[in-house]
Amino acid sequence: MSDPQALVQKARKKAQPSSGFFKLFGASDSYKFEEAADLFVEAANLYKLRRELEPAGELFLEAASCQIKAGNDDEAGNTYVEAFKAFKAGASPSKACDALNRAIEIFTRRGQFRRGANFKFELAEILESDLHDFPHAIDAYEAAADWYAQDQALALANKAYLKCADLKALDARYIEACDVYRKVIANSVGNKLSQWSLKDYYLKTALCYLAADDQVAARRTESEALAEDSNFAGSREHDLLAALLEACSEGDAEKLSAKVYEFDRFSKLDKWKTTILLKIKDTIATADDDLL
Repeated sequence: MSDPQALVQKARKKAQPSSGFFKLFGASDSYKFEEAADLFVEAANLYKLRRELEPAGELFLEAASCQIKAGNDDEAGNTYVEAFKAFKAGASPSKACDALNRAIEIFTRRGQFRRGANFKFELAEILESDLHDFPHAIDAYEAAADWYAQDQALALANKAYLKCADLKALDARYIEACDVYRKVIANSVGNKLSQWSLKDYYLKTALCYLAADDQVAARRTESEALAEDSNFAGSREHDLLAALLEACSEGDAEKLSAKVYEFDRFSKLDKWKTTILLKIKDTIATADDDLL
């Protein structure tokens, strides 16, 4: 097996720009950078075989840099993806995100928005789950969703928009979250594949309005749901929303708690809904009251 360090030394020597006599009569720098990139990639793959993923990722970055200098942006984008994979597998999420961002920039600059959207969504997941960088995760989910929507991939767009809206709501950006949920609703009305999820989308939108203490907008959302979704009337989601609207209108925290408890017995509330319901309760009750 070749020595990766020997390959790296050879690659770095080739990556030096030509000067003087060699610049006039030698091989073009473009060709030299291509050769250097190939050597860096070979060395990176040897490190991958050894499961030394951090140096592998760094060498993929050097290879991509050489490919850009050689004018091979498409190859550089793919090589940045390889760097991303190495850093991700090697438990370096921050470096993985940096590498993937560079790849996405190349793909979108060259009009490959669907591919960019796929990687942007993956980037958002790492920002959210591994780095807990929620503001940047929100931006990444929203960008991915917009690119999917431009490509008419509405199911994928909705998936990304929902992640974006959920995080915005948890960040107390309730009205912004409602705006994003409405995009999902617009993409879903009349779509047979999404019809059974509409109830939840309308409920989430109304919950965010209530968390923002906008009962008028929440009631308007209820009316829209009844008009647009034939499955909403009589559903558990509608029963819960109607009870919440009544409790908020009356300032009755006990009524809210009782209805939430009843709903949770038969349809277990997820963490997101519990968090938003606690916020709603805080608007109509003292801090000492318990929700459930």
